[in-house]
Amino acid sequence: MSTDTLRVALVHDEFVRRGGAEAVLEEMVRMFPRAHVYGLYAGARPFFTLDGRRYDIRTSFLQKLPLWMRQHPRRLLPLLPHAAEQFDLSVYDLVISSSSGFAKGVITRSLIPSICYCHAPTRYLWDSTHEVSAKAPLGGAYASRALLHYLRMADFAAAQRPDVFIANSQFTANRIAHYYRRESSVVYPPIRTDFFTPLLPAGSAGRSPTEHAFVLLGRLTPAKHFEQAVAVCTKLQLPLLVVGGGSEAGRLRKMAGPTVQFAGNISDHAVRDALRRARALLQPGIEDFGMAAAEALACGTPVIAYRSGGVTEIVTSSKYGILYPTARPEGLAEALRQFMLVEHAFEASVLQKQAMEFSTYRFRNNFQHYIDIALRGISAFG
Repeated sequence: MSTDTLRVALVHDEFVRRGGAEAVLEEMVRMFPRAHVYGLYAGARPFFTLDGRRYDIRTSFLQKLPLWMRQHPRRLLPLLPHAAEQFDLSVYDLVISSSSGFAKGVITRSLIPSICYCHAPTRYLWDSTHEVSAKAPLGGAYASRALLHYLRMADFAAAQRPDVFIANSQFTANRIAHYYRRESSVVYPPIRTDFFTPLLPAGSAGRSPTEHAFVLLGRLTPAKHFEQAVAVCTKLQLPLLVVGGGSEAGRLRKMAGPTVQFAGNISDHAVRDALRRARALLQPGIEDFGMAAAEALACGTPVIAYRSGGVTEIVTSSKYGILYPTARPEGLAEALRQFMLVEHAFEASVLQKQAMEFSTYRFRNNFQHYIDIALRGISAFG
């Protein structure tokens, strides 16, 4: 069957905020512009616009809950497994889930190929389970542990349903194998290397003049550990621009010194401008892949990151940045000192070439390859 005539369902965890996972889903929509898009729940408006076209989001019963509940997903935890299972996807020829939660648990007919593009195993169930329990109200720790136990069993069961697992990095693939006992293939997320480009013309040596500020880019959440970069840059009196919004914004502003500025949520064009003019992108947390790091390289900007997670698959050489070995502020501070001794040696063209390994073109080709395999596998039984 030609992929042009396929009836495709794209299932995503939620549409409340936009991040890297949503950027990946958008590229899937571009691959299958006639696909129906599903989400367990969405924000105030259950639709999005992409390339001038409106896409309605087919949501579960969770969408009927008040907006304030949908904006705080932990309140929805007991309902998430059932919400994913309630979608009737029997009319489709192909089901693709984009998931770091329960979207992968959709139920399909036996001869409908189900592919899960996994951004990460469900983090709060496997990586952060003890932290989540510790934050429970007094007397609620036991109930919290019992709920998480139930959700882990439901998450493991959900992970057995896709016919094909695709991971966004080898780091994620290893965790899928560990937590779900599933093999997966790696397809790196799509980086818009035609949009994220250096200021200098292609082929130019060196780097463009910078505004001499380091940049943090992403959702301001505890897992990012942006507080380390804010503390270090405040102590060393280094200019730092923090781009993004989230639950940690207030705390970060309180601890920031005069050299730290906050841009909040800004447009893609403003993000590109910030990356182009940055001395380096800082990444003190562990990312499952780390699209911001690849976008920085595409803009001709080196990366300084903690040596763990998907960034080790992006910054594979000292030509692209500095990876430091300890997840402590002292490690970042030492990496910054090292960087300032060698930053003149980074070349925008070299950084940009590395980012091309993660281009949209490569994503489409590699993702389509595994779709074709899944379709052929099902056809063999049809």
